[in-house]
Amino acid sequence: MGFYGPEPFDTAEATYVWTGLGTPGFFSVNVKGQAPNFTSGIQLVRDPHFVGGLAIDVMGWTGPLAKGTTPYAVHGSFNGLYLPKILIVGQNKRLLIDVKEIPFTTDEAYVKHVTAARRLEPA
Repeated sequence: MGFYGPEPFDTAEATYVWTGLGTPGFFSVNVKGQAPNFTSGIQLVRDPHFVGGLAIDVMGWTGPLAKGTTPYAVHGSFNGLYLPKILIVGQNKRLLIDVKEIPFTTDEAYVKHVTAARRLEPA
């Protein structure tokens, strides 16, 4: 039987996208790691009880337990006001990461930027 809980992660990065004057932007968060075999549904979840900033939990369904791990990468977006650092929480660690800033006048401009960057990455 599977269970829902925190998953281990290796690396995390966050970018804050400014979407215009008078409007809050959003955090674009990417996390990579090695999950136990038979893990599915890994997602990034905002911790609603964290006070003093933004905490993101790396959560997933694991089970039945087996030997070995499988690499994964997960992305999430979270609305809010800019913070210079956010907390990523997994099964193996709590990591305070720096947030990069990207000014964009519209969400569409950011999506075009990300799409163009992904096309340039080697396969």
